[in-house]
Amino acid sequence: MLRWSLRHTLISSVLLALLLAATAFRVLLTNHNALELQQAVLLTNPVPISDFVLVDQYQQQVTAADLQGQWHLLSYGFTYCPDICPLTLAKLSRFHLELEQSQAYPDLQLLFYSVDPERDTPETLREYLSFFATDIRGLTRLPGEEQRHQPFEQSLSILYAISPVDELSSYLPYNVDHGVLLYLLNPQAELQAIFTPIEQPGALPDFDIEALYHDYLAIRRYLDQR
Repeated sequence: MLRWSLRHTLISSVLLALLLAATAFRVLLTNHNALELQQAVLLTNPVPISDFVLVDQYQQQVTAADLQGQWHLLSYGFTYCPDICPLTLAKLSRFHLELEQSQAYPDLQLLFYSVDPERDTPETLREYLSFFATDIRGLTRLPGEEQRHQPFEQSLSILYAISPVDELSSYLPYNVDHGVLLYLLNPQAELQAIFTPIEQPGALPDFDIEALYHDYLAIRRYLDQR
């Protein structure tokens, strides 16, 4: 587990560095200012997501225009993930339920993007996500449209690596390494904030539900007051 944690911690750190570097000429507001955030970074000048085409678990086409008009919280990974993905999705389901019960900015839809489209077909995503919450929208690539997902990944600097499969190991499940970040998308389909996990030596990167709840409400209230 330590090796897993170190590898994914490195990926997450590189990813966050790339995102911040990409917004070097934008104004960033962190917990050092009036807005106190625990696990999030707010982009006061949000980053637009380039046009893309994906498909959801119901085989409905999804574009940037389809994400407009509502807030979204995006996680990513793959359905064969043994630990961090199901852990994160379970936490997000509880977080979303808490929002609905409190009626505090409940206009948020959860998204899960698969970086393993060879195995994660729409049908596989639908079955997998039903274990967590029926209202999580799964996203994956369109068959035969290998390039139309790239603007989505590039706009968010989504990093992952799929282990090569040779003839001797082709019968074994291959591994997928990926970063562990959450992306808050505003109703203009722009990247508004990034949520980073708690990193502890020897443990899986994890998100604290209360910290996530606190930061999400703080961001929404701050933006409402601007």
